Amino acid sequence: MGPPFGGGQAAIDVAVAAVPLLVVIGAALYLRGQHRRYGRQHGWPGRLTTAALATGACLALYAVWPLPANADGLCALDPSVAGARPDSALPWAAPADTPRAMALAFALFLPVGVLARWRFRRGWALTLALGTGLAAAAALLRATGLLGLYPCAYADTSPALVALGAAGTLTGWLLARWVLPLWPKGPARGWPAALPDRLVPDLGRRMTGALLDLGLWWYGTAALVALLRAYEVVRPTAVDQVRVAALLGCAAVFALVLPHLRRDRATLGAAAVHLALTSPAAPRSAARWRVLVRTLLLQVPVALLLALGPAWAALAVAALHGSTAVVRPDRAGLADLVCGVRVRTRSVLDGGLPDRLVRYAAPAEYAGAGVSSTPGSPAAGR
Repeated sequence: MGPPFGGGQAAIDVAVAAVPLLVVIGAALYLRGQHRRYGRQHGWPGRLTTAALATGACLALYAVWPLPANADGLCALDPSVAGARPDSALPWAAPADTPRAMALAFALFLPVGVLARWRFRRGWALTLALGTGLAAAAALLRATGLLGLYPCAYADTSPALVALGAAGTLTGWLLARWVLPLWPKGPARGWPAALPDRLVPDLGRRMTGALLDLGLWWYGTAALVALLRAYEVVRPTAVDQVRVAALLGCAAVFALVLPHLRRDRATLGAAAVHLALTSPAAPRSAARWRVLVRTLLLQVPVALLLALGPAWAALAVAALHGSTAVVRPDRAGLADLVCGVRVRTRSVLDGGLPDRLVRYAAPAEYAGAGVSSTPGSPAAGR
């Protein structure tokens, strides 16, 4: 079987676009699951949930770093230094068993053990198996050149790094089990309790949804163009024009089409953090024409500026929209005020509750109610 996507630069272009896209998709699915189970993220459990997401992103970065954009000099080994590549895409000579590489492998997997115990309440055996599996998966990606997408392994690895990853995971679990409870002013618990998600969403949550939208759009378009080039659908001389057209076309689908097909009128990133566009004074979906005008005022200018330039002006559009959100108690942006819509949580719209929320259930009626007891029996007088 030949190399994926025919090998060469085309396969590398697919890898450079697909890896960050998969990270963004994984983050969106993770946040969607957390909001569906627990509702609003708050306090220490909310911070630990964010820390788990950051840890996963760091592990993905460790597994594929530095993800070179081309293969120039990538496989030219220098025999004088084990693992060094003198004119390669690596920013430094990186043999696998240097103290820095070993310390990095241990330190990166330390939070895995801490979070497995403190946030997710997992036992040491399952945590150790998870850490070992993640370390082995990272080693496999590094040793195979991202599963054959690169012509050779561009980052060295060794069994010692896998063992150190497992040791770091177990050490983190032991720290969370025996050391963190001794923290005098630390939190009593790290796992979340489900809460109804009815409050006004904070700016951090809205920004997270916007960043997910940006990542899905940008890297999704890049992956699409790379696949078209890998299968020779697009000529190399027309790649730039196809990229701009694909950016504008995907922006139209993500921002103009999909929200109008959803009850919550949300884009994919906003839906991942359970946001919705509603009317200002009633818990109902915003009118489609209002959502369309808001998109034309906000997302369309940002997409045009990022696709055609200058990109810095997109930040100015976002800042102008957020200038009112930072001072208003309802966190309404400028485009929201102009169009008469508000960003609320999905629970406000559909009345849904988190899956893990403890619900009150009335006690069942006593089975023997209404039946008189026999005089002199143990049940007499009840």
